[in-house]
Amino acid sequence: MQDVIRMRGCLEIVLGDSNGKVLDRQVINNTIVIAGRRWVLQQIASSEINTAESIAYMAVGTGTSAPATGDTALGGESSRIAIQSFNTANLTSNPPSWQAQASWATNQANTTLGEVALFVTDSSGVMLGRATFTTINKTTSNTFSISYTVSN
Repeated sequence: MQDVIRMRGCLEIVLGDSNGKVLDRQVINNTIVIAGRRWVLQQIASSEINTAESIAYMAVGTGTSAPATGDTALGGESSRIAIQSFNTANLTSNPPSWQAQASWATNQANTTLGEVALFVTDSSGVMLGRATFTTINKTTSNTFSISYTVSN
């Protein structure tokens, strides 16, 4: 008998107006990429662990090509921000999961968005997972938020 840890992700994307009214909502599955899986395994191995690194940034971009396990960056990154909050209440569930939330203000990421990813650093660095979504035209009259869940 073998135990298998299979990582997967799901995200909810919400485009709102400046008053908080929801204009568009999408739920999308993502791809946990090879570099991200390698990073997770290195964090488990005591000889490879880097305690200074954690998933701390979310980025959005203009790319629309389908995610592939070999991806290491977004197709056209537009904005990367620090994750504002984490929900770890489900780490003791079966299956365990955690959720990262980030929100872009009206003056951020104003372009046609089509992709999102989680990263370890504020520029380049290890990407954990990537997803594409039906493009959204974000303007200065919109807010944009993403809740990104990773589970096994």
